[in-house]
Amino acid sequence: MIHLQEFSPEDDQEKLDFLEEADLEARGFNIVGAFEKASTVEQMRAKIKELKDSADHNPYERRFYWVLEDNHPIGVITLRPALNEFWLHNAGHIGIAIDKPFRGHGYGTEAFKRMCEIASNEYGIKEIITMALPDNTTSRSMIEKSGGEYWDTVVASDSEKLARYRIKTKT
Repeated sequence: MIHLQEFSPEDDQEKLDFLEEADLEARGFNIVGAFEKASTVEQMRAKIKELKDSADHNPYERRFYWVLEDNHPIGVITLRPALNEFWLHNAGHIGIAIDKPFRGHGYGTEAFKRMCEIASNEYGIKEIITMALPDNTTSRSMIEKSGGEYWDTVVASDSEKLARYRIKTKT
């Protein structure tokens, strides 16, 4: 059983270590880059505070959440509460990256479904937009298991094609 926890300035060394060591490669998902220069817990906490303050004042900014199993990080998921034209064609509301050793166990789908609930219940998002590479059958399956319906294929600003999905929420 996993749970999601928003990044906090009180996050500990285990989480910083996870960001440095985890294989979180995913197209358009550069969470590790945001923490490249954070080599101490204090620096990580300062960066988290900066990101949180920015997100609190700008709905187009991502909110970052840990994907935790037994209180240990196994991935990161983000929510962008509002989409401008750029994000509508390049990323959508939700991005997720699960560390390689934890892939293929349903954690990503469970975390994605929970983030959809947070988007609906806490942010009032009635229709979640999310994307996957057309040949990424794992991500597309995760989205579809979470209620996603294929919308169309768009060409992102980096010239990459993305399958775009809509998920209608209960809000």
